[in-house]
Amino acid sequence: MTATQDRVEQVLAVSEVQTRWDTYAPRFGELLAAELTAEAVPAWLNGWSALDAEVGQAISKLSTHADLHTDDEAVQGRYQRFLEEVSPQVQRAEQALTEKLLAVQGYTPAPNFALTYRRMKDAAALYREANVDLGVTHEAQKNRHGVLTGNQKVRLGDEELTVPQAKQRADSPDRTVREEAWRALSASNMALAPELDAVMTDLLPTRRQLARNADLPSFRDFMWKRLDRVDYTPDDCRAFHEAVRGEVVPLAAEIVGGLAQALGLDAVRPWDYNRNNLLDAGGRESLKPFKTGAELESIAQKAFDGLDAELAERFRSMRGGLLDLESRSGKMTHAYCQYFPVNNEPFVLMNVVGTAEDVRVLFHEVGHAFHGFLSGAAQPLVWNRWSPTEFVEIPSMAMEFLTLDHLRHVFDAEELGRYREKQLQGVVVFLPWAAQMDAFQHWLYAEAGSDVTTADLDAKWLELDRTFHPFVNWDGLDEDIRAKGWQYYHVFQVPFYYIEYAMCYLAAVGIWRGARQDPAGALERYKASLRLGSTVSVPELYRAAGVEFRFDREHIRELMAFLKEQMA
Repeated sequence: MTATQDRVEQVLAVSEVQTRWDTYAPRFGELLAAELTAEAVPAWLNGWSALDAEVGQAISKLSTHADLHTDDEAVQGRYQRFLEEVSPQVQRAEQALTEKLLAVQGYTPAPNFALTYRRMKDAAALYREANVDLGVTHEAQKNRHGVLTGNQKVRLGDEELTVPQAKQRADSPDRTVREEAWRALSASNMALAPELDAVMTDLLPTRRQLARNADLPSFRDFMWKRLDRVDYTPDDCRAFHEAVRGEVVPLAAEIVGGLAQALGLDAVRPWDYNRNNLLDAGGRESLKPFKTGAELESIAQKAFDGLDAELAERFRSMRGGLLDLESRSGKMTHAYCQYFPVNNEPFVLMNVVGTAEDVRVLFHEVGHAFHGFLSGAAQPLVWNRWSPTEFVEIPSMAMEFLTLDHLRHVFDAEELGRYREKQLQGVVVFLPWAAQMDAFQHWLYAEAGSDVTTADLDAKWLELDRTFHPFVNWDGLDEDIRAKGWQYYHVFQVPFYYIEYAMCYLAAVGIWRGARQDPAGALERYKASLRLGSTVSVPELYRAAGVEFRFDREHIRELMAFLKEQMA
């Protein structure tokens, strides 16, 4: 174990006492038994918030530890026991406390608590006792996905690689190397596909039952309420899908086709297309600005030092055990930012392999960390931190752009131009993927019948992929590989959480456009919006950041024109 891993283990340590319900039960009982008047509510809320933070921190640390050790049965078992023995009791206690709060006569929430109060009221109406135990089952089913993918290996020639390491090979400028890596990844994915099919076969009836228990006609309706989507409708999402197909897919095809022409490719094959790292028009190797996680930390530190002193200091504080960046066996392959509310500390998990894409992803995840830091410092109540999902990706995606002018210590002028171009291209090619992911889930949870099979899922994904990625040529290839594209992290782990990425990318482009004219003002608006946490509505949060909450066709057309101009 490296020194960094040792520090991470210390940060993620959870005592045995913190994993038992009897540790928390007396304090929940005291809150429930307290005489509660309108005047006493603020102090009572502070006590509940502090307790909620302790429980939340325990489960966040256990969950993250499990993701770092997908091959350790003891670690997995400890997390699962918490989900089975503590989480259901917490949910029941939280519901009882919410009902107690809502019953207080003459109480009017303060302006900075009014939205949270309304959300608590809506969540209480959605609560069903039957969904408490079913929720434990749901979490266990989702965790199976994490274990399976975290232990996935790729056999490439005589080597056994992690998925991120194999994906790095797939970005080679040598087309033969790319194809070999793509085929190896595809073989690994297809070997795992039946087990992931089985996980989804278990998840679907569980999710439908969660909705039925809540007296709702579909899991989409259930998630719409759970995610508090009050500012837009499913019809707005469908309009977004059509707008992307009409305004973005042609531009994406133009970009990808232009790269293929520059490289003399007869067609864009699956191994020629990675939306996270498009091919270089000059046929050059992908930028590889670092070798180790420690080097990446130093790169980021210098960038933040140039961007803003406050943010730089926040990142510096994370370098003592709140970053786990290296890719290794037994570690979940996704990247994310976790949050420990008692300490107001974010934690970033990644799987870096030395690419410029890793640099971008680190800025993305640390943007989330800044959101946690700033909202946590400004908002004492734990429920007022972070923000609704429609805003929560803006801090991360905007940071990808705001750091662009602070990387001259990493790249020379030509390399920085390449990095910047890939960032702009990446927004364009991401939007069709986001629309496809969202459209798939609308179909799966609101249109497909209860007798839907994984073969039906495959067929629908193929239909959507041909719609949103018509520029990738699969002639002569096994389309069973293409059909399993739905076996993606968010579909299993965070259903219906994806269109938010598209909304926030559009907003991030708007923030960057403002920063081109007023860098200091754009940065201050960015930080001010993060400090608001969850105390104002989604449209108000967007306005605080200097942009509009819009994802209609006209707005998308305007932003695509701006990006095309910047790329030119």
